[in-house]
Amino acid sequence: MRTFKNALNLSLLLAATTFSWAQNSTKVDQTNVWLSYNGNHKLTEKFGLHTEFLLRRNEVLQNPMQTMFRFGVDYHINKDVMVTAGWAHVETAAYGDFAEHVPSKYNNYKFNEQRIWEQLQLNHKNSGRFIFDSRFRLEQRWTQSFKNFGTTLSPEYLRYDDPQEGYWKLRHRVRYRFRTQIPLTSAKMEDNTLFLAIADEIFVNVGERVAANVFDQNRLSAAFGWRFSKESNIQVGYLNQFIEKGDGISRENNHTITVGYVYNVDFTKK
Repeated sequence: MRTFKNALNLSLLLAATTFSWAQNSTKVDQTNVWLSYNGNHKLTEKFGLHTEFLLRRNEVLQNPMQTMFRFGVDYHINKDVMVTAGWAHVETAAYGDFAEHVPSKYNNYKFNEQRIWEQLQLNHKNSGRFIFDSRFRLEQRWTQSFKNFGTTLSPEYLRYDDPQEGYWKLRHRVRYRFRTQIPLTSAKMEDNTLFLAIADEIFVNVGERVAANVFDQNRLSAAFGWRFSKESNIQVGYLNQFIEKGDGISRENNHTITVGYVYNVDFTKK
C-alpha cells in the first residue's frame, strides 16, 4: 500500500508541475486523434510477444502526425512482474502550428526514427475494486540527421552525415507511467464489464545529447473501456499531451481523443 501511495503522489506531483509549466509558457493548443492496437501474446509460461500499432492524426483527423510499429519479447518473472525488450519504427510528420509558422528543420517532410526499448511492468496490490500498475521504460532513439537547421531543407538532407553523430542521432529517454483501472458495472474486473482507466506518464530526456529540454512531455489520460473477455477490450477517452520542444521555448498542449483496442492471444491453449 505504501508503494502505491508513493507512486500516486509522484504521479500527481508530475501532473501538477506539467500544468503549472503550461500556464506560464508560450504554447500552442491543438486537437488530435490517436488510434491504437496493443497485444501481448503468450507463447510459453514465461515468454510472450508484444505487438503494437499506433496511428496519430493532427487537427482531429485532417493531417498526418505519426505512425508507429512496436514489437517486443515479454518475459514474465511472476504474475505481478513482467519485463519486455524490443524495437520500434516511428515516422513523424510536420504537424500543427509550429510546423506552419516557425522556421524549423521539421518542416515539409517526414522523418524516421528507429528505437530500442526496455520495460518493467509491475502490478500493485489492489485496493477494493481499484487496480493499480506501474510501467518503467527506457528508450534508445536513433533519429535521422539533417543538413539544414532553421532553414528550408534541401533535397540532400537524407544523405547528410552529422560530423559528431553520423547519419543517425542517438538520444536516450526515460518514461514512467502510473495507471489505475476501476470496474464500474461489476465488483471486479471480469468479462462484459464497463471500466474506467486513468493514467499519467512522464517522459524525461537523459544522456550527453540532451538539448534544452530535460523534461520532454507528460501524458495525462482518462478513458472508458469495455472488457469483452480476458483477451480483449476497447477503450475510448481523452489524453492531454504537454510537450516541451528541444529548443526549450516552444511548447505544445495537445487535446487528444484516444481509441484503443487490445487483443491478446494465448498460444499455450490447446
